[in-house]
Amino acid sequence: MSVSIFGLMAVTTSAVLDVLANILLKKSQGFQHKGYGAAALLCIALAFLSLAYAIGFLELSIAYALFGAIGLLLTTVADVRLFRLRIRPLGAAGLFMTVAGIALIQFIS
Repeated sequence: MSVSIFGLMAVTTSAVLDVLANILLKKSQGFQHKGYGAAALLCIALAFLSLAYAIGFLELSIAYALFGAIGLLLTTVADVRLFRLRIRPLGAAGLFMTVAGIALIQFIS
């Protein structure tokens, strides 16, 4: 199975929905704000439906690794922008090495 544009789009959509779910979950403050909590649950359900669609075009290992890498990057960017998370240089290096490692494993092997 080769990498297809539809698979990549579905994985990216899945990762974006997952990040949105994480943001909403954080805003729900442990489900104290039920609207945010319910929206988070809906987003995560849609994220996994999109990921399930993606594996029709991509191998599961590739789709899930891309989902993880994109999600990790976007969640970090969202935390920095929205919640003023500070990332130290060592943390940024670790983030880069994690994503680079995933890319190497998936696209070189």
